Amino acid sequence: MRFQTPIRSKQLLLAAAILSFAIALFQAVLSFSPSLSRFFGAGELAANPLLLLVAGLAATMVFAVFGLYALAGASTIRRLPLLRTGLVAIVVIYALRGLFLLPDLLVMAGVLPSPEPVPSQALLSSLVALAAGVLYLLGTVASWKRLQPHAGA
Repeated sequence: MRFQTPIRSKQLLLAAAILSFAIALFQAVLSFSPSLSRFFGAGELAANPLLLLVAGLAATMVFAVFGLYALAGASTIRRLPLLRTGLVAIVVIYALRGLFLLPDLLVMAGVLPSPEPVPSQALLSSLVALAAGVLYLLGTVASWKRLQPHAGA
């Protein structure tokens, strides 16, 4: 499979942007719901509604910025500062979060011991992060040359 055409690389980054904006929206919703936040693993943070709101909205802004970087990489909006560096950092962040899936799967398979079963929402969030990381990775690699800073920029 080859991802060298600009259209395909742009589509990958657009899909990455959509996924990041969806994650940002989901995070914003969680910020206003302590019970839903607790269900998705917020733990003690959910006990303090103000702290939950501040932390949740901060995370929402981070994911929204991730989406903006994907849009900039797809040339849908103006070029953002350190575009290639930003996209690589986003790949690393999503991939590291997505790799939490491996120990969870090993616990589910009985290979690793665990005092508690792995919640399905933990698996889902790892899968979503891994999918986002893959979209960012493929889109960034396919666009690498086009994302090069212009002379004098």
